[in-house]
Amino acid sequence: MPSFPPHHETLPHVTKDNWRDLAAQKRQSLYEAFPRDWLLPKGKYDDQINIMGVPKECGLLNAKELEITEIDDVPELAKRIAQRQYSAVDVALAFSKRAAIAHQLTNCLTEVMFDRAAKRAKELDDHLQRTGQTIGPLHGVPVSLKDQFDVKDVELTMGYAGYLGRISPANSSLVDLLEACGALIYVRTNVPQTLMIGDTFNNVFGRTCNPRHRKMSPGGSSGGEGALIALKGSIIGIGTDIGGSVRIPSAMCGLMTIRPSSRRMPYGKATNSLLGQESVLSVAGPMTRSLASVEYFMRTVLNACPADYDASAFPFPFNSQAYEAASQHKKLAFGYCKTDGHVHVAPPVSRAIDETVQALKAAGHDVFEFDMARYKRAWELCCEIFAADGGEDVNRILSSVNEPLIEGVILGDESTKKSVYEFHQMNREKEAIQQDVLKEWLATVTQTTTGRPMDALIFPAIASPVRRFTDDKHAGLTGVFNILDLPSCVFPVTSVDPAKDPKYTDVPVFNDMDKAIHEQYDPEMGAGMPVAIQVVGRRWQEESLLAVAKTVSDCAGKAV
Repeated sequence: MPSFPPHHETLPHVTKDNWRDLAAQKRQSLYEAFPRDWLLPKGKYDDQINIMGVPKECGLLNAKELEITEIDDVPELAKRIAQRQYSAVDVALAFSKRAAIAHQLTNCLTEVMFDRAAKRAKELDDHLQRTGQTIGPLHGVPVSLKDQFDVKDVELTMGYAGYLGRISPANSSLVDLLEACGALIYVRTNVPQTLMIGDTFNNVFGRTCNPRHRKMSPGGSSGGEGALIALKGSIIGIGTDIGGSVRIPSAMCGLMTIRPSSRRMPYGKATNSLLGQESVLSVAGPMTRSLASVEYFMRTVLNACPADYDASAFPFPFNSQAYEAASQHKKLAFGYCKTDGHVHVAPPVSRAIDETVQALKAAGHDVFEFDMARYKRAWELCCEIFAADGGEDVNRILSSVNEPLIEGVILGDESTKKSVYEFHQMNREKEAIQQDVLKEWLATVTQTTTGRPMDALIFPAIASPVRRFTDDKHAGLTGVFNILDLPSCVFPVTSVDPAKDPKYTDVPVFNDMDKAIHEQYDPEMGAGMPVAIQVVGRRWQEESLLAVAKTVSDCAGKAV
């Protein structure tokens, strides 16, 4: 049987004795890549908790750069570039500068490719001037990348000390597709070591903080993207999601996203953890500040035929007919639920679900309870699948330089290791749960007045919007839909209000983790933090979900 080498063999110059020094050098080189006139005054904002307004107020961005980077909708920015209101060179400069500012405030970046982006922007401007035509729907639009997507000749560590010095020999599939559509690749963003935790910390780049409250986590594992996009250092970024990793940071940072079903987005030739584990697939998804941007991105990528870039991706284009049909339904039907059976959500999350339900009912839609807690086994099985290798994948990488494992990751040990036969049985159980959920979903036709089963499920995205760096980070509310492989949109609908969301004085708990979440909830500390919901659709029906999510957002959504 053929064997495959590790994703990367640690280079000889990276050792257990010097990796900390090399990591420090890497961090310093990132800072030194910023032009001097892009630097904030040292120490000026160190004690400021909410730094959302700093990029506008700091004086480093001129009026035009502010105008460009304040745009929230990708299609609007793309239109202005196509109409030559902005040059691609100006756009690249504006977002590069604002990304540098965001990094100094939150530690959100891992790589900068400003010169690369500027050179490509000049080529795009010349092409538009010469031909009058854009390269593609993303012509001149800067796109940030989670530190998993390889860019040829650029270092990529994915937060592992053992990967220091690893230079990508080629672009990942999605990077090739994006550049063919005219996108500018200019930065990559921070991740947690292993990717297997809803936080953003590693031993190479350190910790990323939430720009809305710098003593809180931005979520993860795409937390660098969350912080960067919230500060408008990016208009759209690409994260990945195996247990909630685009949805959790979007919820924590007040963004909008979709976790697509597996194999709709190209993911080939990207760096990853748990390579070869295909029972619960990681998927790529956009993170933005508007649902219009999410839709535009999905249309662009799916219509570019991902299967031409990635052998594992589906060749199906964006289904405009399905999107339009779902958009035109005057009446929709929604199930809703507030728990996965593992945790009770904090007061503001409960209120967010209640207010969404009330808004949908007031708009004339059918809304009824759908018990997801009966499928609590799904998340337990998901964790067992992640741990089935006994932690070997991660430990092989860490042991190369004796790098310590960060706390809180979902990782196996000898007690969780499964035989091939046992793993097969877990796959059988996974499919059985998927079949049960589908059967129950279709059976809701008896509870609707639309003649259709429920169009979507309204569900919490995170248990609590107040997450300090050391707080419990339950991912089951999102992870359950990874093992079910159901697409899910996340967007904010309200914010924490201490007057409306006082701490529970007496709440039943399922377990110690549930108890900890409620003990850690602090309405005063969390005041003003975004509170998001998930809108979950049917497998491989992203287009219908996007249309339905827009209806929900129009009824209940709130920009924060």
